[in-house]
Amino acid sequence: MTGFPFGISFDGFIPVRDAVALAQQAEALGARSFWIAEHLGFRESIVTSTAIALGTKQATVVPTALSPYLRHPMPTAMALSSLAELVPGRCGVAVGVGNPMFLRESGLEVEKPVKAIRDYVAALRSLMSGEATRLEGATFNLSGARISFVPEKLPPVYLAPMGPQMLKLSGEVADGLVLSAGLSLDFIRHSIGVAAEGANANGRDSSAIRKTAYVYFIAGGEAADQRVKIRQKLAFLFRNENLRENIKASGLPIDHEAIIAAVAKRDMDRALELVPDDAAEAFAIVGSVSDCRKQIQRYLDGGLDEIILSLVGTPEDKARSLSLIGEV
Repeated sequence: MTGFPFGISFDGFIPVRDAVALAQQAEALGARSFWIAEHLGFRESIVTSTAIALGTKQATVVPTALSPYLRHPMPTAMALSSLAELVPGRCGVAVGVGNPMFLRESGLEVEKPVKAIRDYVAALRSLMSGEATRLEGATFNLSGARISFVPEKLPPVYLAPMGPQMLKLSGEVADGLVLSAGLSLDFIRHSIGVAAEGANANGRDSSAIRKTAYVYFIAGGEAADQRVKIRQKLAFLFRNENLRENIKASGLPIDHEAIIAAVAKRDMDRALELVPDDAAEAFAIVGSVSDCRKQIQRYLDGGLDEIILSLVGTPEDKARSLSLIGEV
């Protein structure tokens, strides 16, 4: 079993049964948590989280990042409370705006995101506590709604912040934060610092806020092949306009607007061409076991309490990376 604190992320791109099998393997190696993404058009996060929770023994499951623009807080709180009742103390939730481009494809526009997230977190906590909730939020209206049962342990609420205002809000209201994949280590340090400012400004102890981040990970294999597979993930990730400052701060020649346009057309080959080779090392953990060990330690030294590994590549790549975690 590995000695560093890690979780595994799931993006909804593989069948649910395969995700459960992978989670079981990861838990045997010491994975402490599983984070299940809410990418529109792929596997649904709470269903997948429930399957993984039932297929594993101890690790926490966290559906992420549930969007106030897509999900009304009442059925969301019902689902989370049910999951918390099913596996006491083993679930959380991460809340985030969601990808603006994919939301627009579903007829939804992102407006007043900080208020929307603040209201949504307040509503979820109130509802999951069994309180009669009256709150006119940015994306919903509750007029005395309540849930008739309260789980033994309420799920902690994380934010998935992107941008300084949302980072400060994380420090102000969240139990923890989970940073996006594809951030440079310097940008992770910067983001943690901004969240701490939000906590301190509101009289909270920033050290008590759990700090995690998704990190693309591929260990072993051919170096050139590793870089291509990381770049493929980055090309899809960089469709998100909220990553603009992170990309700019890296200093790499990346045409972010062109990537967004290519992904909107589903031209992933063109998007891949726009991500340079150097991006693999700048935005992910890649290389030999020794290389990965050093990089993981740098992420932990950068202020993370736990690294959420996003396994990259083919099933064979993922199995190899997972098997090597024990050596890292």
